[in-house]
Amino acid sequence: MSSDAVLRVNELCIRVDGQPVVSDLCFHVAAGERVCLLGPSGSGKSLTAGAILGLSPHSVHIDGSVCINGVEVADIRATRRSPQSRSGMVFQDTHSALNPLVSVGAQLREPFMRFHGLSRKSAMEAARTMLAGMNMERIDDILQRSPAELSGGQRQRICMALALACRPALIVADEPTTALDVLTQEEVLTLLRECTGTADTPALLFISHDIGAACRLCERAVIIDEGRLVESNTLTHIIANPQHHFSRQLVRALRDSAPGTVPWAPDFDAREGLLCTA
Repeated sequence: MSSDAVLRVNELCIRVDGQPVVSDLCFHVAAGERVCLLGPSGSGKSLTAGAILGLSPHSVHIDGSVCINGVEVADIRATRRSPQSRSGMVFQDTHSALNPLVSVGAQLREPFMRFHGLSRKSAMEAARTMLAGMNMERIDDILQRSPAELSGGQRQRICMALALACRPALIVADEPTTALDVLTQEEVLTLLRECTGTADTPALLFISHDIGAACRLCERAVIIDEGRLVESNTLTHIIANPQHHFSRQLVRALRDSAPGTVPWAPDFDAREGLLCTA
């Protein structure tokens, strides 16, 4: 396992009301890396995300190890974690992720004041700069609005800005494009790629059932089925030679949906099942 791992998951076991849902799950995400966690519905992806983020429901029991920046956080609630061991989060349900009673500007201003030590005025200016970097228009108008007055794509950009403003070493994105139209999905995936996975930006754990979206973002995949790790390798290797039946289903779906190349991966030939990265 990588010595510079931002996230280490080791022998993670998750039970819901006493029933095992995730068993002996092990994987890592290194600094500057983008990794996708793929699996069918009900495979335990979101429960794994909850355990990593410290947001598991009270009916969930967690065993095993989850380390973020070398700090053990398994079964520790997000609000009780040290700043060093907290992660940024981007979720599918933007309505739940944002406070409907507080303006976008007030919500974005808070992390800049708390984590960057900025004054109220400087924090608002930093929020404007952050949204400009996410290609948002009419920024002053958006900052004054409530989340309910924005589109799904705009809310998802606000959630990404909030995650980045907290200066995390890791961002966990759990199905962040599922509720968006195709054009907005591509825009959000582009922003995630631009804002993560380098020496100067957070590492990314991208959770999805969509291998096409994973190809747009990630170099490596961890695939789970029925709560167990079934395959872990580079996407290049998995697409060229899938080992598990669910992996083969993913690759077949990708070939069927992409007659030529996959966006963001111009060397991927869906007919041959090859993804060549530099």
